[in-house]
This record gives sequence, C-alpha cells and structure tokens, in this order.
Amino acid sequence: LSELGSESAKIKAMGIMDKLSTDKTVKVLNILEKNIQDGSKLSTLLNHNNDTEDEERLWRDLIMERVTKSADACLTAINIMTSPNMPKAVYIEDVIIERVIQYTKFHLQNTLYPQYDPVYRVDPHGG
Repeated sequence: LSELGSESAKIKAMGIMDKLSTDKTVKVLNILEKNIQDGSKLSTLLNHNNDTEDEERLWRDLIMERVTKSADACLTAINIMTSPNMPKAVYIEDVIIERVIQYTKFHLQNTLYPQYDPVYRVDPHGG
C-alpha cells in the first residue's frame, strides 16, 4: 500500500487521475476503505499485562503494521479524491471520507496526543 500511495501521488501530480476508468477507481476506493477500517480502532499503546517482552514486541509489530497499512490507504484515497476533475461517482459514497476522518481522529486522540499530553493518557488501573 505504501507503493500505491507513492504511485497515486505521482499520477495526481501528472494530472491524469481522471483518465483512469471510473469503475476501477471506485473499486480501488472500496478496497482502500476496508484497509482504512482495519486500523481505525487499533490502539498502539499496549497495556503491560503478563505478556513477555517478546510477546509484547510481536503484538506491537502486528498492530503497527495494520495501523501503517491503514495510514497508507488513507493517503492513497485522499490522493485519488483530491485529484482535479475526478468524476462524481468517486464521491457518491462518502463512506471513505468518513473512514479517513475516523482513522485520523482516533489516532490523534489515542496514539499521538497521549505521547505528549498526560491528559489524554488512559490509566490502565481505571483510576
């Protein structure tokens, strides 16, 4: 998906995204939407239960892979949808826009902000 994001940026920069088949573009967006949804609610902050260090590392790697894949899907979808002269069919289902917003909001509040602001941190002991 990372490579797809780079290629979509190149196609957008060349101004030829609107020359691609509308049906195929919509199908790609539907696939991207599923990939975005996959990482939209995954927290990268692990609670340190009784997992061993190796288990925790494996979980973190798996979660980060899915979150990164979703971020790449968001970027690709935004590249496609913000290209000039795109057909209206691309925007008819605004689910993808909602998914990108949902992904961004969740990871700002649950991944980025807690790293820098204690107000956003969740107490694992519920207090």
